[in-house]
Amino acid sequence: MPRLLLLLLALLSGLATAADSAPDADPELERAARLRDEAKVLRTQADDTLATKLPACYERFLVNRCISNEKEARLETIRQAREMEIEASRIELAQKQRAAAASGRTATDAPTQPAAPTPPEAFAIQPDPTAEGTRRQREADAARATAAQQTERQQKDAEKASARAKAEAEAAERAAAAERDRARYEERMRKREADKAKGTAN
Repeated sequence: MPRLLLLLLALLSGLATAADSAPDADPELERAARLRDEAKVLRTQADDTLATKLPACYERFLVNRCISNEKEARLETIRQAREMEIEASRIELAQKQRAAAASGRTATDAPTQPAAPTPPEAFAIQPDPTAEGTRRQREADAARATAAQQTERQQKDAEKASARAKAEAEAAERAAAAERDRARYEERMRKREADKAKGTAN
């Protein structure tokens, strides 16, 4: 994916620049920055993958199942990115607490108890109105496509049933005609035999 490749190159370039400009940077903060960059790459990768694979779902018979599977795969990647962001925030918070303690602030300037870790809910994904509208539109399109397929299948079934009933009716009519012909033939044969019998008697 070109977009993912560009992000990875930018990430590597940024890390190299940071290493050159700040040789004494805190390793933990560097790790937090890497986690955030990796999380960003994962999010971009999840969105790109979903955008690439969704069109193929509309060509399959089970459209909704395909879309659901692709969205679930995206959410799994987003969850991994979220865990990285939570870990980065935890590292940054711990570093700030250490820096505050090292600066010699008094108990009145800083809390005596360590701050509670930031809850995962703070990093919850906020829905994008545009993406939500696109999702609803795609689901509506998928529902219409499924309904159209069902209607077409029902029409074909009805046509097949009508053709089968017509063929059965024609077969029954032919059988009835054959039976009538046989009955007339037998009647003629009986009449002929009767006429012969009369001629013999005379």
